Amino acid sequence: MTPTELILSAVRQHGGDPRPAGVGWSCRCPAHDDQKPSLSINTGNDGRVLVKCHRGCTPEEIVGAVGLTLADLFPKDPHHPSRRNGHAPRPRRRGDGDRTSRKPAGGAGSVASAGVAKPRKTFPTAAAAVADMEATLKRGPRAGMWPYHDAAGNPVGLVVRWDLPEGKDVRAVWLLPDGSGWVWKGLPKPLPLYHLPELVATKPGGRVWVVEGEKTAEAARALGLVATTSVGGAKRAKGADWGPTAGLELVISPDRDTAGDDYAADVTGLALAAGALSVRVVNLLDLWADLPEGGDMADFVERTGGDTDAMGKLRADVEALADRAQAIEPQSPSQDTALAFTPFPVDALPSPIQRFVLESATAIGCDSSFLVLPLLSALASAIGNTYRISLKRKWSEPAIIWTAIVAASGTKKSPPIELALEPIRKRQDEAMRRHVEAMTQYADTMAKYERDTGQWRNSSTNTAPPTKPEVPIAERYWTDDATVEALVTLLQQNPRGLLMARDELSGWFDFGRYANGKGGAVVAKFLEMFGGRAMMADRRGGNGPIYIPHAAVSITGSITPDALRRALGEEYLANGLAARLLYADPPRKVLLWTEADVSPEAEAAIVKVFDRLYSLRLERSEDGQDRPHLLPLAPDGKVAWVRFYNEHAREQMKLSGDEAAAWSKLEGYAARFALIVHLCRWASDDPTLADFGTIDAASVAAGVAMTRWFGDEARRLYSMLAESGDDRDTRELVEWIAAQGCAVTARDLARGPRKFRDTLTATTALCDLVSRGFGHWEFDSPGAEGGRPTDRFRLLSPTSTTGDGDETPANAGNRKGSVAVATDANPQHDGGEGVQ
Repeated sequence: MTPTELILSAVRQHGGDPRPAGVGWSCRCPAHDDQKPSLSINTGNDGRVLVKCHRGCTPEEIVGAVGLTLADLFPKDPHHPSRRNGHAPRPRRRGDGDRTSRKPAGGAGSVASAGVAKPRKTFPTAAAAVADMEATLKRGPRAGMWPYHDAAGNPVGLVVRWDLPEGKDVRAVWLLPDGSGWVWKGLPKPLPLYHLPELVATKPGGRVWVVEGEKTAEAARALGLVATTSVGGAKRAKGADWGPTAGLELVISPDRDTAGDDYAADVTGLALAAGALSVRVVNLLDLWADLPEGGDMADFVERTGGDTDAMGKLRADVEALADRAQAIEPQSPSQDTALAFTPFPVDALPSPIQRFVLESATAIGCDSSFLVLPLLSALASAIGNTYRISLKRKWSEPAIIWTAIVAASGTKKSPPIELALEPIRKRQDEAMRRHVEAMTQYADTMAKYERDTGQWRNSSTNTAPPTKPEVPIAERYWTDDATVEALVTLLQQNPRGLLMARDELSGWFDFGRYANGKGGAVVAKFLEMFGGRAMMADRRGGNGPIYIPHAAVSITGSITPDALRRALGEEYLANGLAARLLYADPPRKVLLWTEADVSPEAEAAIVKVFDRLYSLRLERSEDGQDRPHLLPLAPDGKVAWVRFYNEHAREQMKLSGDEAAAWSKLEGYAARFALIVHLCRWASDDPTLADFGTIDAASVAAGVAMTRWFGDEARRLYSMLAESGDDRDTRELVEWIAAQGCAVTARDLARGPRKFRDTLTATTALCDLVSRGFGHWEFDSPGAEGGRPTDRFRLLSPTSTTGDGDETPANAGNRKGSVAVATDANPQHDGGEGVQ
């Protein structure tokens, strides 16, 4: 994993949500409560990560907030051009020969002056951490202490409060995620909500009250309300995991002060983003006109004096107050904005698969998605029918994945497929060698059987006839035969399931040729295979039907955009075949020679994963039938699943046509990905996997991250398939310019794609892009020795933002219907620090 991928993964795990911005990324800074994205992340020419918080957080604070150190910002390879004798590169100085200006080494904010973050001090128990806190802070007697738990009810934190003359002081101690110790400095994020097990147990649609502080939460609970809060007070709502509020109705009762209003606003946005059904904010002044400044629900409870009748009336009053409050519901994102291609979230994959994908993509020079898609299908086929994820008693999803790489000829789409499927190919080769040996032995046994049978017939004894040997069946892992007759025969012989791998999927789409023009019947059989459902197929020749209890076939391959456009006609869009395929169509990139290769360690690790997955066996039922094992969701996994399900359902309600159909299938794909990630974590001995028997939140989150990427890619692909010829030409031109570094001259373009044969044609095309808001002209001044200035077109990124997260003026025009592309060229800064 490169330093940039590492920091993006860490920021994403801490809720930063990095998005492409210009040639880098923009996100919320994890080192402070960020209202708008203020952190810029870029990759320097030497491979280091450039991070800059426009609100003033230092690089050390930024990396420390996500559990990294400044050393992680540099390439680890000692032979990388950015490393000198294994040490960090010398900071560039003004006048070093390029247009980048940086402050001298040792200056404020530079790597040289920041040093390396110190390791956290840990304690064996929560009590020891609290004792050290008290000895260090010397706050005197505590005013209160409240425990926090994980979804399963295990203690994971303690919040301690002191009431001081200058105000309250609230601190916390926390158990590190790996269970290695307790800390009270640098708490891990996100932190769970107060009384989390009670939130998890709340039925979807149930009401939960959110208040400020544990003391107030206990007061609300004394009224019989389900209540929670977040660690750290009104300004720390973003440090909490609001995922458990998915599917719930929240009622926020803030303190009567400005901080309370801010807290209500923060929680509203966070909860709705996490999948809450609705949020209502109540004003306690409606019940108590003279509520003191800073007053909260605890003041109401204290007024009752503990009287049962008064408490009952107060609960009725606050519930009525909540009913009258306006419900705020989530808004689906606008569908008008064109999507840019974003890299596949490789960090969602288990570690050995991450490494294999990244090393393979670098060695081939292709986009990582070209490895991910065939790998997902291959891993799914290795699991086959052995395990399913159980979402409800009557809803389970199999490990069946259909993927299609969409790319033009000559774009390196075949090599990654072969590399991803190599473990299966080798396993198949070994199986076929064993089959050849078995067939040789069978021929000898059959010859002996025929001799013995002849002798038995000629004898006068009453002995039983010789037993005829059975024909050996080849163990099959993959096939490229797309006929239903061939597949059902193979599935009958191989009940675990199969992988169908075709370098060109265009032939598979021609279903009519398999059944004398009756393609609809063939498609129906494939749809049954996608669901892993039972399938009945009649054999030719009247030999009786073949019954497959669980027909599981994963599919992978590639197809050109034009072939896909022809294949996905109205019929396959209408019957749902197109929606069942997962696509990747990244922009073309310049292929340059590299000495990079896949390491033997990465190959061995991926082979180990496949070997262990193939070691899984079907469950034998009481009646002697083979069936899949069912893996239920862990409590935290159920919370994560419900949150995704509700968010996804709301998104689908805003869609129509082909996109809505794709969204309906992506719902099940999220569960399938979670199952695959879970079993791959087991196969790779992931130390964070606590229980093989249940699927936890980490696996669900990984499945959701992949599903969202495939959803964006489906929208993007359908948009491209529907575009006119002119729109397609524009998109291809913009993508070509992006691949050149986002800036070209008319002469560069005339030397590029053949359709721009001369400078005049190229200049006209670039001027058209400027008029449509895709870029602008840059005019260089003549050099010191004179000469003609150069007019250069520079592409504008549709996601470019300022430090405050606002759209730049150059990009604020009417861009509806424009083409969005991903850019990865390094900018030439006019100034800045060694760590941006």
